[in-house]
Parts: sequence; structure tokens; C-alpha cells
Amino acid sequence: MKTWTNLRPLTLSAALLATLTLTAPASAQEPTVPAAVGRAVLRDAQGEYVLEDGRTLRVVVGVRQLGVALDQSPLESWQAKSAELLVSADGMRRLRLYRNVDGTVDRIALETDRVK
Repeated sequence: MKTWTNLRPLTLSAALLATLTLTAPASAQEPTVPAAVGRAVLRDAQGEYVLEDGRTLRVVVGVRQLGVALDQSPLESWQAKSAELLVSADGMRRLRLYRNVDGTVDRIALETDRVK
């Protein structure tokens, strides 16, 4: 009986530790493509664009995730604030989508905040 009393706190601690390590952080679980912003409208923005300075920007819209890659850099997770504004995870970069009358993306502009 004494062994069971000694092991019981260990098994409870181990179970708690296991549940904490197996769950993902809340920021990883929330979608970057909110339902309020029309997913179909955002999917029209998917593709590759050439910026005014000659760099290539790639936009990928998934079911729950939105990714942007500049030139050959890996895809980064961004958030859609509206159908015309995408914001990087650090909040320092914004991508504005300028649309035609029919709703297709005509051009894009990449805006960057400078650190003071």
C-alpha cells in the first residue's frame, strides 16, 4: 500500500506534464484566414506577383492558413485583416491588395515599418 501512495503523485504529475506538452500553443491553433473575411475573395489573391522593385512575392491561401513568401524565402504565416489587407505575424509588414471592378487582384503593394 505504501508503494501506491508514493507512485500516485508521480503518475498525476506525469499525466499533467503529458497533456501540457501534447497540446499546441493557442497562436498555432487559431486560423490566419478568419471566416469573416471571404475565403473565396482571398483565394483570388493566390499566386505570384512582381513588385515594383523587381522582387517576386508569392501568396498561398489554404483552408485555415495564409502564407506569403518574398523571392526565394520560405513561406511565412500571415493574417488576413480584411480582403484587401494582409499583415505579417510580427505586424511590421503589410500587403495591400488593389482589386479591379470584377474583384480580381490588379496589383499589390508591400509596406514595411521601420524600427526606430
